[in-house]
Amino acid sequence: MSAPMNTRLPSKDVYYFTIRSNIYQVVLLSLLIFLPWNTKTVLDIVSYTLLSSEILICAILISNFLIGLYVSQKSNLVKKSVSYRVRAVLKGACFYMLAACFFHVIAVLYGAPFFESISQTFHFGALLASTAVFPGLCLLGLNVSSWIRVFSLNSADLGPESVVQITALSSIVGAWLGAFPIPLDWDRDWQEWPITCMVGTLFSYMTGLVIATLHLCIRYNQLRKHKVT
Repeated sequence: MSAPMNTRLPSKDVYYFTIRSNIYQVVLLSLLIFLPWNTKTVLDIVSYTLLSSEILICAILISNFLIGLYVSQKSNLVKKSVSYRVRAVLKGACFYMLAACFFHVIAVLYGAPFFESISQTFHFGALLASTAVFPGLCLLGLNVSSWIRVFSLNSADLGPESVVQITALSSIVGAWLGAFPIPLDWDRDWQEWPITCMVGTLFSYMTGLVIATLHLCIRYNQLRKHKVT
């Protein structure tokens, strides 16, 4: 039976690595999103929505892949054949694309243009899949019981799993909240679909990383003191 959420004390290496990786992602995404705002460069998400979102998606995918690889090595989960790991990566990529298509369909059902802005909607779906699904694929793999344990039973282990749980939920909420400014009669260029939803997803993902880091620090010290006493 799985332990209740955040009652397992992660190793010191994983603990510090998780904190460093969270800070690294927050800093990296902040530099990629907010510094180029209104600069008319390829990183300006308002002027070059598709290209900038592709760069952001790649940054998130690479960061989480490396995090998952490190955690797997520390957990001795990579002692598999090369063919097994290749199949796992391909299956994960397929599920990531399915998640992107799923969020694309959900966006259309919630009012996104059906025939127009197809590329924009798919890029939004891919971005949301990158923050809400891909980190879980890197850490939990395709094990359904692990996904149920983390997201349905609220039994995520303290560390990378709790980070995945918090950031996934915050990303989805942020994407939903990001849709509110679109119909407002402000006539701003950043109100075009799906800029605000993308920014809402990214901002909430970064907020989730900060919350998860604080939560990890507090719970880790609490559990360590309890273990000592």
